[in-house]
Amino acid sequence: AQGHPNPFFQIARVETITTDKWKGVSSAGVTWQFRQEAANASDNSPTLAQPEVVAHRADGYIPYSFEVEQDYPGFASEMSRLLTEGFSELLVQKFTVGTGSNEPRGIITALDANATVEIATGTAGTLSAGDINNLWSALPIRYRSRAAWMASTDVEGVVQQLGSNNNPSGFTVDLSAEGVTRLKGRPLYQNDYMDSMPTGTTSANLMVVGDWSNYLIAMRAGMSIELIPHVFDASGGGNVVPTGQRAWYAWARVGADSINDSGFRLLQNKTS
Repeated sequence: AQGHPNPFFQIARVETITTDKWKGVSSAGVTWQFRQEAANASDNSPTLAQPEVVAHRADGYIPYSFEVEQDYPGFASEMSRLLTEGFSELLVQKFTVGTGSNEPRGIITALDANATVEIATGTAGTLSAGDINNLWSALPIRYRSRAAWMASTDVEGVVQQLGSNNNPSGFTVDLSAEGVTRLKGRPLYQNDYMDSMPTGTTSANLMVVGDWSNYLIAMRAGMSIELIPHVFDASGGGNVVPTGQRAWYAWARVGADSINDSGFRLLQNKTS
């Protein structure tokens, strides 16, 4: 049930923090101008913003009996592997659609709340090469050289079908080629926590393209896995007694958010 690829650590900006939040400074830059000889300079001080990304706690807990520990060869290493895979699965989901309340804020959640970065398809329930071109051209040129795309497997399949023998320019890459699909010369990553291609005017977030250094992941000291040597039960009339169990308890603190929405564009299905 797990094992979803997680490209976020590969393409996003990852910062290790030692406090409860990452704090940054961003600016739209300084505006220059030409002047005539001996003309006075003007104040071009940039407007600064201070984005923050708060780290939230995630955990996993596996109690097990003394008998399982004795009778299951390699139990500890298997449980450690499962905890790690479960953590990765949770992260890719939250990095995509997390609410930002007691959990990371997903890239789709962040962009869907900003109408200035949303682009609608030309026809409801249809994805065309023109939609992809419009999305790409809407992304400011300064973000394109490091851009990457992200879409569900279903939407990626629709993109790959846009080309034909009579219209080879619609192909992303040769469909027999292995590796990551490339679109406009930039990699396209599959993420099945994103929406599939809808029918009609159903609301759907289809594709994201942008410079992913503008999506920041704040990691607080990585993941820890600890052994609880005895599990106790307090339900028996107030007496706290051992249950004959131990437990693995894993926890980590991580946050994520878009720190510059303008570095992305989100393609949505037309809903009217």
